[in-house]
Amino acid sequence: MKQYIVLFITLAALIAALLIGCTDSAPTGPVIGLGNSTVTKYVSVGNSLTAGYQSAGLYKSAQLYSYPNLISQQLTKAGATIGTFQQPYWPDPGTPDPSTGKASRYIIIGWSGTTPIIGPAGEALTAGAPENAATLARPYDNLGIPGIPLLGFIDMTGNYNGTNTSAGLNTGIGYAILRQPAGTTSVFHQAAALQPDLVTFWLGANDVLGFAVGGGLIAATGNSPTPSATFQYLYNQALDSLRHALPNAKIVVGNIPYVTSVPFFTTVNPLVAPHIPSGYYMYYQKHLTTGMSMATTTLTEAYSPLITLKGQAYATLLGVSTCQFWRDALGTSFSYSALQAVGIDSSKPFGFHPQNPWPDALILDSLEIAMATNSVNDFNTTIASVAAAHHAALVDFNGFFNNVKANGIVIAGEKYTADYITGEIFSLDGVHPSDRGYGIVANEYIKVINASFGMNVPLVNVSALPKLSAPLSKVGNGKIDPVLPFGAFNSLDLLFSPSVQ
Repeated sequence: MKQYIVLFITLAALIAALLIGCTDSAPTGPVIGLGNSTVTKYVSVGNSLTAGYQSAGLYKSAQLYSYPNLISQQLTKAGATIGTFQQPYWPDPGTPDPSTGKASRYIIIGWSGTTPIIGPAGEALTAGAPENAATLARPYDNLGIPGIPLLGFIDMTGNYNGTNTSAGLNTGIGYAILRQPAGTTSVFHQAAALQPDLVTFWLGANDVLGFAVGGGLIAATGNSPTPSATFQYLYNQALDSLRHALPNAKIVVGNIPYVTSVPFFTTVNPLVAPHIPSGYYMYYQKHLTTGMSMATTTLTEAYSPLITLKGQAYATLLGVSTCQFWRDALGTSFSYSALQAVGIDSSKPFGFHPQNPWPDALILDSLEIAMATNSVNDFNTTIASVAAAHHAALVDFNGFFNNVKANGIVIAGEKYTADYITGEIFSLDGVHPSDRGYGIVANEYIKVINASFGMNVPLVNVSALPKLSAPLSKVGNGKIDPVLPFGAFNSLDLLFSPSVQ
């Protein structure tokens, strides 16, 4: 009898164990927290990508979703005691376009079927400072300066969005951000003054992006990206300065994506190529050409040039006898005689004749693409080696955005791609991320922070961030065919040119 009792008890215990093992309780995992780390101050250094610039403007409703602000929120959830993460908020509709004085940000004005009609918001603005400038008696935690190249981290004597106060320019985005302590115009000194124990550092993109956005034309860098040797010196100087000022800080740097991985450079070719008649070629100016050109393309051959997103506004004029681009580009100094002097004849069909070629400023030719790509490769080699030497963690944004371009990514069952508008990662200017795009960038930083420093900071819920207004379907070739105004995105040229403000 006893053996039956023992057998019964054994079977009961086994069944109970099995039942307990089959319950629906959530599996346990790493506890959200900072591990053995303490984070009492987080500072982010960068350019417009860091500032939360979006759709060709800087405005509060977009700045709220800057990747540094999103990271700060997730750090707080993990137990960081950083308090309010201070950013220089420009009330909507945001910062002005220096050429018009009106709001520079672009919006979807309307739809024509599945075609978005895009243009500047155009609201009138009054001059002013960020809404929290008067009440904050210390530097901002978000030190993203739109337009700043790597050189500007230490040396702000260049006029990056109005930061050159020595020239009497006491207005502008850069100046408004770098106002504390009084008389200090160095991003480095601002960051060091805050004594953060966590720093994200993402500079260097403008050292090649300004060249590319301008179609390979930018006076600030001598019509080429920053020389690789100069970049190496400046990057080492930047991290060396940070590490000496903040010996115990956790520093995370980002490398630089290829320009060919963003929709500003990949959207227009597949839209224009079908409209080049069989047997015809599009004539275009090559690097630094000022007049007629014999260079030709069908936009479909290997290593074909890339029409920038600005060029979409002029694509409908292919084959038309016009000098619309030159009128827009030269503005009040426009003259037919000046064009004729360099061999341009607007009576010829635009883009289909060597005397009225597609402008250099609206295209990256194969030489310019190679220059940009080689520079990014050199810059990223420097970033990796210098980061390692200074015990800084590295986020591989180059590899990440290459993968997005090739394959897209799936988050919470939704696919995101590098397609213009419908891909949901990039904003309307085709260069800077959207709200959700900034959430994705924040998560790439958080993944590296967690892996490098033993933390378990929760990821941003990307699906909870606002979406762009996208149509229900795309045009036949899978790409959005936007309607853009002539002279579109001049604000981007101004953003990347230190000499304009």
